[in-house]
Amino acid sequence: MSQPSPASSLRCRLSAVGVCLLFCLALCLHAAAGTTRAAPTATVCLLLESLTPDKGWHDQLRAGLARAEKELGITARVVAAPAGSDQQDIFREEAARADLVLVADDSLHEVLRNNAANFRTTHFGCIDTGVRAANIMSVTFADEQAAFLAGAAAAMLTTSDSRGMNPQKTLGWLSGRETGPIVTMLNGFLEGARLIDPEIRIVHRSLDSFEDAQRAQTRCRELLDEGADIVVLAAGSAGLAALDVLAERQALAIGMAADQDDLRPGRVLTSILKQGDRAVYEIVAAHAQGGFRGGEILTHSLADKGVGITDLRGFSREEGNRLPPRLKERLMELRRELERQAIRLPSLRQGTLCNCR
Repeated sequence: MSQPSPASSLRCRLSAVGVCLLFCLALCLHAAAGTTRAAPTATVCLLLESLTPDKGWHDQLRAGLARAEKELGITARVVAAPAGSDQQDIFREEAARADLVLVADDSLHEVLRNNAANFRTTHFGCIDTGVRAANIMSVTFADEQAAFLAGAAAAMLTTSDSRGMNPQKTLGWLSGRETGPIVTMLNGFLEGARLIDPEIRIVHRSLDSFEDAQRAQTRCRELLDEGADIVVLAAGSAGLAALDVLAERQALAIGMAADQDDLRPGRVLTSILKQGDRAVYEIVAAHAQGGFRGGEILTHSLADKGVGITDLRGFSREEGNRLPPRLKERLMELRRELERQAIRLPSLRQGTLCNCR
């Protein structure tokens, strides 16, 4: 029986070595692929004072988070953190569990300011005011500009003969609570109204709640009894109940945060818009894509369409030619003046929240 030649034996050994190398390479590639698949996705928690649908601010925030979950592959959850004794505990629990925690309510802004430094490996998103810290990215709004335009529109309509002049020259404002953003917008609304007519009067009621529907209806009736024929509903889900009162009394509403023009056709003059959904998505995308801008406060304004008012389409459609002839033209003029800062309005958000390191 003939023996294999030395060359043949060498070829066999080389072939065996090659097979082993290929096998090891395949194992390494498989392990690497398994590691990639097993990498955890970012966990994002949105804390809200209330989970009650409001067709406005909170619904917008949830929509922005849902979009981020769908497009960015994050794991998202929305958690209720009502104002009160347990709010800080809920915040701390979520800050310890999540990669990114988002807050957009006034009481939670305070909690964020007081606790963020204790969770240095957690990122935080602060929406609707600014807190400066290395692990906080803030997105806020020049919403006083939008409120100024809404005030001008309301004043032009309430003093116009085209709809029937309100002899008391009175507008109403219904707040859920006296938060920095709401006070800022109220001031902008007043400035816009008085630019049109210095004799315009604003009557104001606060509920100390964004969910008390019965109180909202009672306070709304008080505003109407004092002569208001147009009322801004800055009262969260409670404002939806007040809208029923306005419809019964043939008065008008101005919606808040989201486009609410079609909630009662012909009864909503316009809506003050601020893109909370955009703010949520921006912060989540920055975190997920490695571009988190800690320590910065980004402000959206009329210039970048982060705030604005709706085009009065619902009222125009139902009321026909009862808009003052130059109302839309005048609003465009005022918008341009605001955008080029010929009209400057103060922000009355809480200064104590800024520059906290």
